[in-house]
Amino acid sequence: MKTEYQVEIINKVRRLREANQYSQTQLANHLGLSDGQIGNVESLKYSQKYTLSQIYRICKLFHIAIEHLFIDDDEYSKNIDIVDLLIQKIIQYEE
Repeated sequence: MKTEYQVEIINKVRRLREANQYSQTQLANHLGLSDGQIGNVESLKYSQKYTLSQIYRICKLFHIAIEHLFIDDDEYSKNIDIVDLLIQKIIQYEE
C-alpha cells in the first residue's frame, strides 16, 4: 500500500496534470508508460507510485521545481536547509 506521504505527492501531481489539462493517457505517453498506468498510480487500490525519474520528468513538463512538489510553502518560510529537507522528503517518499 502507498504511504500517506506518497498519496500526498501523487495527488499534487494529479492536480498539476489536471491544471495543465493533461489526461492520464497524455501523461502516460509523455512518460513512456502504457495506458492505464497513471490511473493505477493515482488509485488508492494499487501500490504503484511514480519513480523519482518520472517525478523529475513531470516537473520539467509542467515547469515546476522539484522542491515545490516535495516541500510545502510553510516549510520554506522556516530558516532551514532546503536541500537537506528535500533529500529527507525524497527519502520519505521512497520508503
